[in-house]
Amino acid sequence: MRRYFVVNIVIAVLFAFAYGCGDKKDEKTGNNNNNTSTDLIKKDSVSGKEMVQLKYVVKKGDKFNYKMVAKTSNMEKSPATEDKEVKQDNEINYFYSKEVSDVDASGIISFRMNFDSITISSSMGDQSIKYNSNLNDSIRNNPAFLQYNAVINNPFFIRVNPSGEITEVYGMEKIYEVLFKALGDTLKEADKQQIKESFGEESIKEILQQEYQVCPPAPIAVDSNWTKSFNTTVLFFEVVNNAKYVLKSIEDKNGQKIANVDALLVVEFKTKEVKEKGMTVKVENAETSGNGKISLNLNRGCITYKETNTNLKLDMKLSAQGQSANSSQAVTTNLTVTLLN
Repeated sequence: MRRYFVVNIVIAVLFAFAYGCGDKKDEKTGNNNNNTSTDLIKKDSVSGKEMVQLKYVVKKGDKFNYKMVAKTSNMEKSPATEDKEVKQDNEINYFYSKEVSDVDASGIISFRMNFDSITISSSMGDQSIKYNSNLNDSIRNNPAFLQYNAVINNPFFIRVNPSGEITEVYGMEKIYEVLFKALGDTLKEADKQQIKESFGEESIKEILQQEYQVCPPAPIAVDSNWTKSFNTTVLFFEVVNNAKYVLKSIEDKNGQKIANVDALLVVEFKTKEVKEKGMTVKVENAETSGNGKISLNLNRGCITYKETNTNLKLDMKLSAQGQSANSSQAVTTNLTVTLLN
């Protein structure tokens, strides 16, 4: 059996826990010391412990080069697959660079971003496809990859607050121009607007936000933790993601202060039974987990390394018109972000 598959611009199932997007509630530890941007570590006057203000402090002209690798493995066994296990593996490699173009009085950072190259490999059964933005081959004309072609070497801008949240993506006019040209000059304004909505600032933000660890607003001590809770959707079901972060250590490495953070994810289903298009879908068994390790260079104000892993396995019962069937879905993800220089 052959099934058509498409690689999406964002492959980030459950990656969100790495930065805590969406509706979130924070629980914070530590005292509210007002550390300056050049003094992120100081001793608490009461406990004597070192308190660390985790934040991104950079200066105009600073440059960073990154490699981001997003891997997913999906398995489905259901009536749609004739009760056979069908597996799809995807890997996307992003190579990108950024330069600080401005830092305002409140610490908001403006970066000039550029995707230098992107490579993709995807396989399902006996089907496979590879994409390399550096090669001018026939694959580049595949509609599934036009958006990747458009972003290569067409700079744009993002704004990031000191805590690590991307607040804005802008300056994508050249990217849209290239994309519209690839799709044909006969596009109507309504078509162009739809393209912008399906592939726009939010798509780019979701990719690049994965580089960052959103930090707590207050200084914390080593072995202290903070949490973020946010809602997402898994298949048809609303879930609450509870992400816990622990500051494990502050180490000196080549004259730099590196903050090491561990992450753990717990997923709770708000409901395990829904009706979708006349069919009742019930979760019979759910196994979810996630973990991660993040290293933040306090001197340079950047992530030096980050790795997150998630696992999701759902066994479901499908019922409609007096008939029922079983379905299994499994997704594993791995994200690595590496500072190259």
